[in-house]
Amino acid sequence: MKSNPTGRLAAALSVLLLSLSGCSAPSDQPELGQVSGTVTLDGDPLSGVAIVFQPDNGRPAHGQTDAEGKYELTYIRSTRGTKLGHNRVEIAPSEEADEPDEAEPDAELPQVKRRAKSGKPRIPARYNVQSELEADVQPGANTFDFDLSSKRSRSRRGR
Repeated sequence: MKSNPTGRLAAALSVLLLSLSGCSAPSDQPELGQVSGTVTLDGDPLSGVAIVFQPDNGRPAHGQTDAEGKYELTYIRSTRGTKLGHNRVEIAPSEEADEPDEAEPDAELPQVKRRAKSGKPRIPARYNVQSELEADVQPGANTFDFDLSSKRSRSRRGR
């Protein structure tokens, strides 16, 4: 029996083309920028707090600070980063306090010392539900450090 080299070559090329084209559907995931940084309150690292980057439209990215206040954002499952462009940033205890948040008075209060029943530091509403924080995410690696203050002050941008 004589083999046909042209037939084998055509079969090999077909297999190669099919494997190069891939079996998965094209990704509908937007371009992401990698985001990491540090969160402090009155100069002290905040550990165990949730940080959320909410783009103007689309899915938010989430992270949680470690013992040194450092975080890295995750978009979906193990995909790191967040959407490019303007993001509103929210920082809050990672678990809800057992007591309702009271309206924040304008007077200086030692907020970092006040803690919820959960043991997490109270973070002023201007950094979470009424967040004044923003970040402009660019392609590639981005570092946004947030030095929060328990004292009432002007709006802060991530640096």
